[in-house]
Amino acid sequence: MKLCNVCGVPAPRHCGGCGNFSYCSEKHQKSDWSEHKKVCRPFRIKHSAELGDYLVADKDLKAGDLVLYEEAAVLGPLLGPMVMQKDGNQKSLCLGCYFPAFDYQCSSCQVPLCGPACQNSSPHIQECEILKTNNLGTKIKEDPELIGIITPLRFFLLKENDFPTYNKCIKLSSNMAERRKQPNFQEYKEKARSYSELLNNMIDEELMLEILAIIDTNTFQVLAQRCAENLCGLYPRVAKINHSCIPNARLIFQKDYSLKIICTIDVKKGDPVYISYVPPFYTTLARQRILERGKQFTCSCQRCQDPIENGTFISALRCESCKEGFTVRRSDNVCACIKCGSKMDPEQFNNIDMKLFSVQTNIVQDSVDELEMVMYQYSDILHPNYALLTECRQHLAAAIGRTDGFRYDQLTPEKLQYKIKISAALMQVLDRLEPGLSKSRGITLLDLAEAQARMVAMTTKDEMKQKQQYSQILQFVEEAAEILNYEDETSIEGNVKKHALTQLQNLRY
Repeated sequence: MKLCNVCGVPAPRHCGGCGNFSYCSEKHQKSDWSEHKKVCRPFRIKHSAELGDYLVADKDLKAGDLVLYEEAAVLGPLLGPMVMQKDGNQKSLCLGCYFPAFDYQCSSCQVPLCGPACQNSSPHIQECEILKTNNLGTKIKEDPELIGIITPLRFFLLKENDFPTYNKCIKLSSNMAERRKQPNFQEYKEKARSYSELLNNMIDEELMLEILAIIDTNTFQVLAQRCAENLCGLYPRVAKINHSCIPNARLIFQKDYSLKIICTIDVKKGDPVYISYVPPFYTTLARQRILERGKQFTCSCQRCQDPIENGTFISALRCESCKEGFTVRRSDNVCACIKCGSKMDPEQFNNIDMKLFSVQTNIVQDSVDELEMVMYQYSDILHPNYALLTECRQHLAAAIGRTDGFRYDQLTPEKLQYKIKISAALMQVLDRLEPGLSKSRGITLLDLAEAQARMVAMTTKDEMKQKQQYSQILQFVEEAAEILNYEDETSIEGNVKKHALTQLQNLRY
């Protein structure tokens, strides 16, 4: 439950204008109005036949302004998640706190829990009796993939426990008409039938199908606070925010799994608020495949319509003919070199894209040697900013200085300079694809500043020069701290905020 904006106690009342702030009493709500009205109603919901419901700014918003704050309506395991342990065994998640569950199980329904403390805790308690009645604990133990039934069950139980929230969730888009055209729809339908039967038709097959589609279309990936395993969270109002591959807003997850949306750049009144449903360092074709499969729409944002993707060339292949230009895929599906005009068969271009995406999604993110090998292997045939290479740089920037064999106290000046170089290259791409207060920019700025500060300490002995150089680096750290200060430092994603503040303090003093 949200806390009162005045006194900080649990507050059942929400502001009817924006829903972002809560109050324990009418008295406190009235007393706070003189301040709250300045930020109330930052958005309004519009509707179109093509886009459905979507959010637009209802006033001029500045970077950092709060757009929306919402608690999770439904939170639970992914549809069939498994946790792989270091010993190679697979373990399910505790349904109380989402910590990996080992041998303990609920004494009532036998589903996996981490220990006795979670047996009578929310959220598990809401489904316990139903699981017991249908012997699902035993079935989940035999087939851990069946844990995927929990989240749609929790969605359905809102109907009894919180009907207004259920009504908001069930009205969200399922994109069912588009899903029925997909080749894997029968598998999707079979899962709905199976789940319905496991629950003894408490949820009929058609409703289960609708719920699964709504979950698939509208949920966000959430990190479990105790172990960083993936969960899915459904936020009915946040789900109405449209996608752009160059967003103007960002998600900030809180320790209690609530979600804040802030502007990353200034947004004019009447302009749509956009978040990105996909990572920034994917090619246009890869992003399109993900969005079409998971969200059932084809993105037509500015970046997707631009063959050079706002000057980043993140999908561009080196031309096989002239070797100097780069082959890009235009919006008319023609693939041609921007220098010599030589054309490539679109199917060949697509096949190369899919092969490289497979490499990208299977690289070992904390292996400096493997990342550098991939960079060496593919640099000659791709634009320097190509998605695979850019993501390798992102992982290298994080790994160099922190992994065994490449810790800061083990780095040569050359290796440290290499980290500075790739971090600077990352910043140039992020400035075009995620401008403003994006978390990726904040983390990259922090990596860049830390590497530069260590380089100064390693190579500059003159104290006066050191101070001058630290003064320049301080500007990067201050910007990083400003960006990351919006994170909840008590959440699992908030460690970067603590690190930024520590860096800032060290450079200032």
